[in-house]
Amino acid sequence: MTGMKTHILYSVVTLAECMQDPATLAWLTHAQVPVPEIIPPGRYPTPAEIRYVIENTPGIKATYMVTSSVWVVTVTSRKDVTWATLAVQDYCGDEDMPCRFNYSGGWDELILLVSSSLAKQCGPLVLLHDSGAAPQVVG
Repeated sequence: MTGMKTHILYSVVTLAECMQDPATLAWLTHAQVPVPEIIPPGRYPTPAEIRYVIENTPGIKATYMVTSSVWVVTVTSRKDVTWATLAVQDYCGDEDMPCRFNYSGGWDELILLVSSSLAKQCGPLVLLHDSGAAPQVVG
């Protein structure tokens, strides 16, 4: 995928990271996004954790595209047409190294389902929609 421009529907960052940036904190406050009073430390998941969460979420199935520099999974619902595509950023071939990730497309329901499950492992996450819509705190 080197040289290809990938569309990003949702960028994902940790809530702890957002809280360290005054501009982002002001944006969350202005958008009236509910933020917990106590922010637990957060981290990005490893590709192995992403795979584990997806494989252990009932009602969905996954198709992976993994190379030495690409890690992408498309998740689809087993009961309807909803889907979501998650892409690990700057993947270096090590499934045990935490990485940033984003969603290049999909239905909000599945994006929230996967993100909520990942937040249980890694701490609260913030979904930043490419449209500039209010961010969503998950977890």
